[in-house]
Amino acid sequence: MAFDQILFELLNGVIWGLILSIIALGLGLIYGLMGIINLAHGSLYMAGAMCAALLINRAGLDFWLVLPIAAVAVGLLTLALNTAIFERVLHRDPAVSLLATAGVFLTLDNTVLALAGADPQSVMPPIFDVLEFAGVYYPVYRLVAAGIALLTLVAVALFLHFTRYGLWMRAVPQARDLAAVTGIPILKVNAITAALAGLTAGLAGALATPISGAHFQMGLSVIAACFIVVVIGGMGNLWGAVVVAIALGLIRGLYSTVLSPTWSEVAAFSTLLCVIYFKPNGIFGRR
Repeated sequence: MAFDQILFELLNGVIWGLILSIIALGLGLIYGLMGIINLAHGSLYMAGAMCAALLINRAGLDFWLVLPIAAVAVGLLTLALNTAIFERVLHRDPAVSLLATAGVFLTLDNTVLALAGADPQSVMPPIFDVLEFAGVYYPVYRLVAAGIALLTLVAVALFLHFTRYGLWMRAVPQARDLAAVTGIPILKVNAITAALAGLTAGLAGALATPISGAHFQMGLSVIAACFIVVVIGGMGNLWGAVVVAIALGLIRGLYSTVLSPTWSEVAAFSTLLCVIYFKPNGIFGRR
């Protein structure tokens, strides 16, 4: 296997891992704060991708204008879901939230199917330049997408650590009753958490559209990976999920140099699942 091909696949793995990490970040936020296992999170990613593809292909809007529009639109959608669904299943049996979010997942996917059809949507990348280094010719847009994903992770980290609502979002899971007694607006914190989770999922979908296209069932392929990285990173550990997502991308990139895309994904997931045997609480999880 040539060195340039290995480097190319590793770059693909890192970029896919960074995009996956901002999707998993939203999934971890909702679980960590509200205790809801959101099966519809992959559909939020799909909604961001389809929104971007339709606005570009049918409305003729510029990609860089569509990027924040798709992210905000999915953030508002998730805020509405929080009011209609998430708040109503809080503190109830986990099976209730699983069934409720499964219903949301089916509703979103079939709504997009009815409105946009089953044909995959392709989007031309906004940057056509190719960067050459170490014998590898790599699309510049993918590097830009990775940079945006990385900046998003940094922005979320700054928000969680240096803003009032970010501190509240970290405090509420530690002691919800005590937080309520001290005057923290729990409902408002829940709403901001849901909106932030939707915003990051929608942004990831829009970023991925020029790379993978958009399809009404594309959320199915990403939700399993998100759950794997959240569990192996340690349930409720946001940054553990980010680290594992990037590791998963690198592992899949390495396997893809010798295996077909399908088998490389199977091998990558199998490798990470073996970690559960030795670390049942996740790599960064507590006992």
